Amino acid sequence: MLRQIFFSFFLLLATSATLLAQPGSGIDDNNVTVVTNFEARLTDANRVRVNAETPPADTSRRRQQYNIVDRPLNIDYPAPVIRPRGVSREKTAPAKNGFIGIGAGLPGALYGDLSYDLSGVDNAELGVFARHHSFNNNSNVENQKSSDTEFGVEGTYLFDQGFAVSAGAGYESQSRYYYGYNFPEMGSDTMIPSFTDDQVRQRYNIFSVHGDIFNGTRTAANFDYKAGVALYLMDGNPAVRENGIDINIAATKWISDDQPLDFKLRTDFTTYKDTSTQNLNNIYFSPSYTTSIAGKYRLKIGVNLTSQDDDFDVFPDVSISAPIVEGLLSGFLGAEGSLQKNTLRSLSDYNPWVRTRLRVRNSEYTRFYGGVDGTISGVSYRAEASYKRVDNLAMYLLDRTQEIPQFSVIYDDGSIFTLKASGTAEFIKNLQINGSIAQRFYSLEDEEKPWHLPAFTLNAGGLYTLEKQKVSFGAQFFMENGLPYQDSDGVAQTLNALLDLSLNGEYDFSDNFSAWLRVNNLLNNKRERFVQYPTIGTNLLVGVSAKF
Repeated sequence: MLRQIFFSFFLLLATSATLLAQPGSGIDDNNVTVVTNFEARLTDANRVRVNAETPPADTSRRRQQYNIVDRPLNIDYPAPVIRPRGVSREKTAPAKNGFIGIGAGLPGALYGDLSYDLSGVDNAELGVFARHHSFNNNSNVENQKSSDTEFGVEGTYLFDQGFAVSAGAGYESQSRYYYGYNFPEMGSDTMIPSFTDDQVRQRYNIFSVHGDIFNGTRTAANFDYKAGVALYLMDGNPAVRENGIDINIAATKWISDDQPLDFKLRTDFTTYKDTSTQNLNNIYFSPSYTTSIAGKYRLKIGVNLTSQDDDFDVFPDVSISAPIVEGLLSGFLGAEGSLQKNTLRSLSDYNPWVRTRLRVRNSEYTRFYGGVDGTISGVSYRAEASYKRVDNLAMYLLDRTQEIPQFSVIYDDGSIFTLKASGTAEFIKNLQINGSIAQRFYSLEDEEKPWHLPAFTLNAGGLYTLEKQKVSFGAQFFMENGLPYQDSDGVAQTLNALLDLSLNGEYDFSDNFSAWLRVNNLLNNKRERFVQYPTIGTNLLVGVSAKF
């Protein structure tokens, strides 16, 4: 049927085209004669129904691979011009390189502090300092006075090659006076002698110098090094002299950021001369390795090998720490040991009225410790218990064979069990509080008591700052048990306890000038830290400071 329709339509088009194509040669375009009439008819058709069906799902898996060839494009374009946007900001005040503070007080006190750091030199630091502090209570107690003066220079220079050199030199003069004859054991019934200050003065002159070389920047091999030497020359009256030289070499290889491998070598030589010569030469070698376990535990394993007069000892140097409550509480355990020198310099620092005729010796100790530390609600704390075994523990007994009381140094073996804790806190803004407490239990082999060694100590302090008013206030409280001593009959006695409350304050007139006040021992506690040598009681200092 459709074929017939197409055929008829084609025939009609052909006929029309023929008629149009004939040229006008005697045929009138307006007269057309139809010879035959054509009548197109369609035959009957049958309807066919088609039911649509969903094609079956294609469950096959096809993997297509695309190979893309990189074709870098070189685009030439001019570099952009970046212009920083100007931001107005306040100019910072120039740093102050110098500081000076002077003061005076009672009884007969003088104070001075001066320091200046040179700046403006690339890769270099250089500073000078000088200090003086003295008091004179001679009007109340004959020859109860002291004086300390020191000055020196320190500097560091970093070379372009990556290593640095630091060096320094200093001089210190200490004057102490043996005024213990004013407080005889027999009380007021005893005739009290009198001495000039030259007769009872003990002056120490100490000259020291040191130098170090170390890597100022991190090396490519993650290797840190340091080598240094320190020397001091000390003399006192009567004619005594002590010299010391300390050489240190240290190296650290960082296997990773939390795994250092350390090596330390130290030689410490001391020569003491009075009527004879004593030598105290120590050598230390301390390798150790520190690592982190499971990201939580910190483990250090090492030893301390020492030598003294051909006597070799091995001490532990191990520790481990781990969190107990994450972010709040951590625990630690460890063991350490070494040699500790008892020299004229160290002994006179602890007891200024020690006799200069003494024996210099090493104390050997091994300490086992453990405890917890952390931070809770802004309070940082640490609590520790330790057991320390000591050979040649230094103690002090009053030598009553001398006209002027002085202390002899004696040594004994024993152990010390210690409980101590410390902490810092800032409960309110601008108020800082700190404190520490310790209780020691001594067990000695020969001596009855730890003569003139403290068992209980308590220190607490606070500082409050008023920023707008440019005023700060501070307070310190010290407490120590009465120390044991041996009377003239050899019987153990106990001195009075220490209770010392001190206050201080400072007011800033400007960024450069301020005034300050310090009042010490407000409770006027005149306890004897060493028998027959009481403290001076209440004393104060007032002064001004300047920065430039």
